[in-house]
Amino acid sequence: MIIPASKSLVFPYKHSRTDNYISNKFVVSTIPYKRIEQKLFELFVNQIDYEALAKADDNTSIIITIPRSEIVKYVTIQQSVSVTKSMIEKSITFLDFNRPEIEYEHLTIFSRITYQNGFLEFETNHAIGKYLKDFQKQYARYNLEKIQSFKYVYSSTLYRILRMHIGQKRLSFSYTIAELKKLLQVDEHKYINFYDFNFNVLSKAHQEITQLDIDNIQFDYNTGNKQRGVEKIYFTIHTAFSNSQIEKNEFLEAVSSNPKSVLDQVQTIIEKQYNFRMNHKNLILGDKILLDKFVTLHIEFENGLHSNVKNKTAYILTCLSLVKKKA
Repeated sequence: MIIPASKSLVFPYKHSRTDNYISNKFVVSTIPYKRIEQKLFELFVNQIDYEALAKADDNTSIIITIPRSEIVKYVTIQQSVSVTKSMIEKSITFLDFNRPEIEYEHLTIFSRITYQNGFLEFETNHAIGKYLKDFQKQYARYNLEKIQSFKYVYSSTLYRILRMHIGQKRLSFSYTIAELKKLLQVDEHKYINFYDFNFNVLSKAHQEITQLDIDNIQFDYNTGNKQRGVEKIYFTIHTAFSNSQIEKNEFLEAVSSNPKSVLDQVQTIIEKQYNFRMNHKNLILGDKILLDKFVTLHIEFENGLHSNVKNKTAYILTCLSLVKKKA
């Protein structure tokens, strides 16, 4: 179906966009893309101008153009030629997991994909507009380089799911095996027993996602101590922030049980890792509120938070209001 130009929004290509944003409805949809198709789709997602899209009506289609120089960073031109025809033909399914047999919708994402004069151009089906605009309600934010670097199809899909839950501040969640298979594009008749599903899908995705330094996400999954007849998988995400919260709670417990030992350890940390003046050090060690704030900041530093801070000592002193902020 050709969308009239008057009904299409054209987004000029913007370089150096680090992150992708997509509505949660896309994250929990099903679309049978192979890995090369996924990579091209992520380049398309990277260029969506949601601010402009928000001002358009729900049936507006969008046109996004990707230069050859960006395409070849992730796929060859020959690969893009071989898969863009199938991308036109494949449909995405939006469904409600609570009522999958009652409420669902099948749509093709693209009405046209062309490559000419060194540019790959995507034009969307106008009916997909309302789902793209759903970004304004809930969305997943994830790193473009990381999702493009995955080898396995399952890794990129699971990565988006994890980022969706992190965005919702939901660090523990679960899916049934049937739900996971739908989300990860695994045929329901494939990998019937959990051992095969885990070996061929989950463990490979887990390894890829957790071993890449970009956008470091650590997570665990288990079957709830069930060895046979596994029906549900339980996930726990460990972010830098969640890890720091755990360590902070452990610190508070240690203070209540052995305050002198903890104080000695904090003093050692202050002397070895920071460059406080004697009066600042004594103020921190002698004031419970300042001590608590210092430990919180130190734990956050240890877990990779505040990575843009160059002078940790000065940053902590400012946070503790022990020095004045520079005008």
